[in-house]
Amino acid sequence: MSKKTLAVMLLMFAIFTVTTAPAAFAAEAPKKVIHYANGDSPPVLEPIMNNYLKGSYLVNNLYDGLGRIGKNGVAELGYAESYKISDDGLTWTFKIRKGAKFSDGSPLTARDWEASFKHRVSPEVASPGIDLYLFVKGAEAYNQGKGKVEDVAIKALDDNTLEIKLENPTPFFLDVVCYYVPYKMELVKKDPEWFKKPATYVGNGAFRVKSLNPQTGLVLEKNPHYYDTASVKIDQVNYNFIADDAVALEAYRKGELNVNDSLNSEGISSFKNTKELVIYPRIGTNYISIHTGNIKDARVRKAMSLAINREALIKDILGMPHTSAQGLVPYGIHWGGKEFRDVAGDLINEDLAEAKKLLAEAGYPDGKGLPKLRIITMNNQEDTDMAQAWQAMWKQIGIQSEVATYESSVYWDLYDTNDWDAGRDGWTGDYDDPKTNLFLWMAYREGPDKDVRWYDTPNAKEFDRLMRTADTELDQEKRMNLFREAERVILEDMPIIPIWHAVEPVLIKPEVTGIVKSNIGHIYFQYADVATK
Repeated sequence: MSKKTLAVMLLMFAIFTVTTAPAAFAAEAPKKVIHYANGDSPPVLEPIMNNYLKGSYLVNNLYDGLGRIGKNGVAELGYAESYKISDDGLTWTFKIRKGAKFSDGSPLTARDWEASFKHRVSPEVASPGIDLYLFVKGAEAYNQGKGKVEDVAIKALDDNTLEIKLENPTPFFLDVVCYYVPYKMELVKKDPEWFKKPATYVGNGAFRVKSLNPQTGLVLEKNPHYYDTASVKIDQVNYNFIADDAVALEAYRKGELNVNDSLNSEGISSFKNTKELVIYPRIGTNYISIHTGNIKDARVRKAMSLAINREALIKDILGMPHTSAQGLVPYGIHWGGKEFRDVAGDLINEDLAEAKKLLAEAGYPDGKGLPKLRIITMNNQEDTDMAQAWQAMWKQIGIQSEVATYESSVYWDLYDTNDWDAGRDGWTGDYDDPKTNLFLWMAYREGPDKDVRWYDTPNAKEFDRLMRTADTELDQEKRMNLFREAERVILEDMPIIPIWHAVEPVLIKPEVTGIVKSNIGHIYFQYADVATK
């Protein structure tokens, strides 16, 4: 055989081998991956006990409710394919999608929603942030140990029908049920550490947990059992916990992140003239919590508020595009066709002379005789800078203070002690109604009112009365006026000092499209896409 003939035969063999190669050996399409960071690890990874925005960012990509946040950032049908509302507005009947499954492939029925909700509102579990029980008939009484679980009016009529009866008509209830999700209760009850292991961290959202490290982050993968999985283009989300905003920014610049939700002033200023900086609205307010058991006189608390230069904090310390708080209820909450904030008016001002006058009236002229205040803060740069700025501003009116820094895991536990006087906090609402920003300080609940110990003053009792009256008021105009008066009453006592109304700046690489942020600040990756090379 000649060398030429051998060469031709080898070439033909090579061509045959390539063209008939099994599909398993064909080149795989590159994965579409989101590399994401939004700060330090959430204080709580356990979704039932989560009451933190950072934790919600994660939970809302692992779970879906009866409703869900759609591509336009507002509520739409989720695991419910339809619903009906009774003529009196008190009974909502949801039809659950047939064939629904948890992320492990097991069946998901209306009975799972019923069991999960009753578990969350039980007094033994004491889940925070469960304001759904404010709406469901019998849930509040059960949560307080004054009623029976049988009286909680959420009931699976069959595997695909869930009936919920409300205490009062709630036209925004679809918004509410977006954030109340089912858990696989056999795992929850069997293993207290279920949320720390991918095999038992079972959800029902667009993604599921692939790997998990509480210190460094999680890897989420597309959930093949999600009812709308065909529309999900992202294969994987690498959820990175990066405590230092500067480190996150550098990782973004290097291309190690393609979505960065952990921005400092440098990140804002560096990208402010680019399309990579995207600003989303958010119905949240940042405030200073005051321990009213330690700082008892409302005049002192009001003086502290009057001494705060909010614009300086926002622009000089944060370098963020937030707006100065003019009340507790932020922009984005509506009163008919208008902004609630515009109708209710400005309730916050800054006046050093008035602050000094109030201190003197309280018996502390130029701060004399007032004990040194203890400011607590998390030990990241932004929070520390913020606390030191308060310290300097309060010093202008004679109030002396010290700043103590803590790890985030320790910081939130301090609110259960008396070893603090002022600390940074905030709240983002769950629906377009003033109640979502005001209900926190109603005296009956174990929430921020407990943190600030504000429940025994005449104003606290009047606030509670106004809020309860609003709960049963069917006339929307009267209801909104009750909220306006409730907001005025709480700020007369100033157990919290509103600082700014929030927006959500996010850095997004050009190859990433379809990122959604709802008006409560939650990020969703299920509508996103990544252009691959």
